[in-house]
Amino acid sequence: MSAYRSVLLLGLLVEILLSVGVTASSPDLRASSAQEMNFTVEGKITQLTSSTLTLSSGENIIFRVRFDDKTEIKHKDGSAGTARDLHVGLTVSVDGDLAESGEITAHRITIREGPSK
Repeated sequence: MSAYRSVLLLGLLVEILLSVGVTASSPDLRASSAQEMNFTVEGKITQLTSSTLTLSSGENIIFRVRFDDKTEIKHKDGSAGTARDLHVGLTVSVDGDLAESGEITAHRITIREGPSK
């Protein structure tokens, strides 16, 4: 995908998210597209690997989320979780940075609800 197309898609994504009420916590949403924005989204895990998950929001928007051992994972009651607690079908909330590529680097993943393993 060309850099130009990536920038256009990121701009469109931000417009869509703002129109449906997904929050982007940035001091200035018009900031350079090369900068990352603080970003929060909630959705259902549809795919999962050891370091990424695919999240489908209620608006059928798909997000790719990267996480690692520095990512805080919590249960909805506030107790600590681990990557082993994540699985397809869970509803989670992700707080992280939205990159120009459209990928989110997670700082925190909170498990909201979902089927048990």
